[in-house]
Amino acid sequence: MNLATKRVAVTLSVPEAFVIELCEAGIVILDGDVDYEHVVERVRVSWTLHEELGVNLAGIEVALNLLEVIHRDRRWLREG
Repeated sequence: MNLATKRVAVTLSVPEAFVIELCEAGIVILDGDVDYEHVVERVRVSWTLHEELGVNLAGIEVALNLLEVIHRDRRWLREG
C-alpha cells in the first residue's frame, strides 16, 4: 500500500497484508497526520486477537472500540 504499512509491519514483525487489511477495513488509518505509536499499538492488539484467539476483522474492530472506551473512562475517572 505505502511505506507506512510496510514500516508498521516491519516494526511488529507482522505480514504487511494484515496491516493493509486493517486499513481497508477502516480499523487502522495511516493517512495524514496520525499518531504512529497509537497505530502500532492498534495493529499489535489486532494481530494478537487474530493470531492467538482467531478473532475476525469485525471482532477486532469491536474489541478495539471497547478498549478505547475503557481507556477514555479511566482517564475521566482519574481527572474527575
